[in-house]
Amino acid sequence: MVRALLTIAAVLALLAPTAATAANEAPQHILDFNGGIDWINSKPLTLQDLRGKVVLVDFWEYTCINCLRTLPYLRTWEKRYADDGLVIVGVHTNEFGFSGKPQNVAAAVKRLDVSWPVVVDTNDVIWNRYHNNFWPHELLYDRNGKLVESFEGEGGYPQTEAKIQSLLKAANPSLQLPPVMQLLPQDSYDKPGARCYPETAETFVGGEHGHIANAPGGLAGRSPETQYVDSGTSHPDGQIYLQGYWRNTQQAMVTAGNDGRLTMTYHAVQVVSVMQPQQGPVTVIVTQDGKPVPKEDAGSDIKYNAQGQSYVDVDAGRAYDLIMNKQWGTHELQLFPQRYGLGIYSFAFESCEASPG
Repeated sequence: MVRALLTIAAVLALLAPTAATAANEAPQHILDFNGGIDWINSKPLTLQDLRGKVVLVDFWEYTCINCLRTLPYLRTWEKRYADDGLVIVGVHTNEFGFSGKPQNVAAAVKRLDVSWPVVVDTNDVIWNRYHNNFWPHELLYDRNGKLVESFEGEGGYPQTEAKIQSLLKAANPSLQLPPVMQLLPQDSYDKPGARCYPETAETFVGGEHGHIANAPGGLAGRSPETQYVDSGTSHPDGQIYLQGYWRNTQQAMVTAGNDGRLTMTYHAVQVVSVMQPQQGPVTVIVTQDGKPVPKEDAGSDIKYNAQGQSYVDVDAGRAYDLIMNKQWGTHELQLFPQRYGLGIYSFAFESCEASPG
């Protein structure tokens, strides 16, 4: 099974000049949601429960940067149209072990203000049933359970909402519906004049897919617990360099001492990292190009202490927004965990700049 985040740039490259449909690959009629290990915000929903409803199936993952950017639209649609017959069903199929635990999904649902039904698909049963390949992926079904639209990745929000309105009005032509929601500033890449630049690929840190360039003996020879030495002379783009004592787990590199450092050169606008504390919250000092992250380039999770250092408090397993550069470019990112027990799983990047108009 191929599992991937579908980035903005990839969506625009694959789907231009029209909105994504991929309807020939998605199920043409809605399928059931049996096989999830838990439901949040709802009892288990059956096809009988959904009969006569317009249903939007949303495959997502709470650590997925692209999935998080779809949530403001889903929140708006749920508030606007739930009383008129729209049901959103979130299918949460996890990428990481910790993000498949029902208690962690429930905490994320609460933190992210997700009010619609979510089925926890930890065993990939629903993912496989729907032949899904990407997060995020929205499938819109009409009142007869027939597929109307299948959209992989971000974007196309006005078109999707217009189709929702059309399906609702087909059953009740007298409905008075609001104007379609305008694109948020973060999504101005969908407007004429916006640009998407090349970006560093999603990079995994631990496990067999980890990109640790300075592992003793190379990647194949990496032992579970290792003292890493970073010469600091060269850091090619997209490679992870470690300093200090780290433990390699199935999906993450975990600081095993108090002197850890991670260095990575990247090219992008935005940088998000999936991290999890193993034994209580961990403060992580973050620098860009050897200096505190400029406030104008800081991601939403960056804070500043009295000494002017930029840092992030990692208190739960989730995606942390570290960098949001004003302009695209190549930079060196460094993370300095202040204590042992920090698991770093991956880095994801975005490189679309808003339309100037």
